[in-house]
Amino acid sequence: MQTSIRLFSSLSFFAQYTNFAQIMRTFLTLVICIFCTVAVFTQPTANLSSMPREMRGVWVATVGNIDWPSSPNLSVSSLKREADKIIADAKSWGLNTIFLQVRPSSDAIYKSRIEPMSPYVCSDASLMSQYDSFDVLSYWVDKCHESGIELHAWLNPFRVAPSADYKAMGDHILMSHPEWVIAYGGKLYLDPGIPEARKYVLSVVKDIVNRYNVDGIHFDDYFYPYPVGNEIFGDSLSYDMYNPKDLSIADWRRNNVTSVIADVYSYIKSQNDWMKFGVSPFGVWRNKSDDDRGSDTRAGITNYDILYADVYDWIQRGVVDYVIPQIYWESGNPAADFDVLTKWWAGLATDVTKVYVGHAVFKINAQRGKFWGAKSEMENQIVKVRDNDRLSGSVFFSYRQFLRELNGLQYSLSNRLYNRLALPDAVISADSLNVKIAEIEKQGSHIRWSLNNPADSANVRYYIVYRQLKGHDAEPIRPQDVMGITSKTVWELHPALSRRDRERYVYRVSAVLNSRRETSLSERVAVRE
Repeated sequence: MQTSIRLFSSLSFFAQYTNFAQIMRTFLTLVICIFCTVAVFTQPTANLSSMPREMRGVWVATVGNIDWPSSPNLSVSSLKREADKIIADAKSWGLNTIFLQVRPSSDAIYKSRIEPMSPYVCSDASLMSQYDSFDVLSYWVDKCHESGIELHAWLNPFRVAPSADYKAMGDHILMSHPEWVIAYGGKLYLDPGIPEARKYVLSVVKDIVNRYNVDGIHFDDYFYPYPVGNEIFGDSLSYDMYNPKDLSIADWRRNNVTSVIADVYSYIKSQNDWMKFGVSPFGVWRNKSDDDRGSDTRAGITNYDILYADVYDWIQRGVVDYVIPQIYWESGNPAADFDVLTKWWAGLATDVTKVYVGHAVFKINAQRGKFWGAKSEMENQIVKVRDNDRLSGSVFFSYRQFLRELNGLQYSLSNRLYNRLALPDAVISADSLNVKIAEIEKQGSHIRWSLNNPADSANVRYYIVYRQLKGHDAEPIRPQDVMGITSKTVWELHPALSRRDRERYVYRVSAVLNSRRETSLSERVAVRE
């Protein structure tokens, strides 16, 4: 106050010698400029959202009818009903990504142009015609996107048959190219050392990428097979024929797998730079005792030495968008500690390759001991992943496990851990953020919107609907302001039952592009509900 009085006195004194009005105009202009500058830098960014990013995924296995379909030869209506339930359950648990096994055994659950229908969908040729007008994968993609869930097509790259009782349908690779197939441990595998076999795997990927609007292509951990006793994988002939660089058999095998990974990545990005490609490898790359770069573990199986999958190299070369190491051990495991492994894998994350963690939901209450019978184990794992800022989320194996008692995990996901929606990670893409929502309005019991350029709809994955109390809509968007995610351009309102209980709200919408980048928010529309 004293400062203000002194300032005013000085101005009054100065007015005796100069134009007081001019002085005051200059002074007020300066004050206004300072105020505006402060306002610009301190006002809340009300037109920008801060939608959280976190992978929250679940594997849906088709091999052996583990998760879907529940049995072969179901009617089309039953297939749809079971798929709808899985998608609805995933959404209710706060998940945002489904990894659907579309190629379990060199066959297809979809309308492949290369491989026959999987017997896990239809094992009776006389019933095959009922699926002529129904494409399983298109249905899954459309339904997932309607719910704001990503769908990644999960392929087993080299598995031909999981057991001796596998019933191959139609022109299966087992019949068309038996010379590419190696029997090992009671199972059948494609020989990764044969160039034509690798090209064949790539052709299957191309068929899916070119015909389906999937969000990603996903490989699991089946490259060279897991060891069975002292049995030897019989690829000596292809090693002799296709080894021009005279590599050791271990280096040659790793090179074969890496070439498939690099070729798949290169092709996907040449067609859709926003489509993701990822792998879920075994949880240990190498032990530190074998390689200073390895993890402080004592695993009997490793990616590098046993499965010939050099995941470390793939990440360094940037030929995968993400990896989901299957860290299927508990915290404190003496040979493979969950905490040790998550920190090791986190150290590999880059701007190009995200690292998620695969969790062993199937072990909860299924293995004895204090760890997997405790409610805290899985919940603590999820929190530990979230607290590591170099890890980007969690994926659970598999859906069927969530249909049994998991020490309240389902409730914890829905009501605490995943009670706020989150988007999966964005990818490096050439798409444009010039996509804008031109109009948004209330029509009856719905809100509708449209794009400034209708052609931009091809670049939009889905929309995010935000709601804030009127009067608070100048505040920054918070995660709890997200009402939902939808692929449609309409949102249904749900007014309170009592008119007295209705509130005034402001709705706004943003578009999420194919790259999963989010555009600016639309204009506001006020409603009472």
